[in-house]
Amino acid sequence: MTEIDDIELANRIRQNVMNILDLWSSKEEQLKYQKNVPIAQVSAELFCQWADDFYHPESTQFKMAFDEKERELLSDFDKTLNDISDKTTNDLPYFDDFVKTKEWKVVNRAAIKTLEKIKNTAANNGYK
Repeated sequence: MTEIDDIELANRIRQNVMNILDLWSSKEEQLKYQKNVPIAQVSAELFCQWADDFYHPESTQFKMAFDEKERELLSDFDKTLNDISDKTTNDLPYFDDFVKTKEWKVVNRAAIKTLEKIKNTAANNGYK
């Protein structure tokens, strides 16, 4: 097994976080995900991917992956996601129904704004 260094891990973390934000920001991609993986409960999976898999702001590699401003933006998105998670039931509806809710719209808008702000921050710092 090949080990990866902290820089490579930070790059992967950044890519994964940006990918899940992209997914949260796109109704079409979420619908496609549900269609392509019918056994997945996409509504719940999106919450779990963020909280369990990708958002670990205290890790060294996460701090390497995102600058302070970006981490603030991600923290704001995390708060929104947690607020919505607290307001929804433990048994989220399937995505086809969840997408019609006010809660989905709040998270979707937050993801779009977060992505836009991170991309602007990265561009101002000379990153793509």
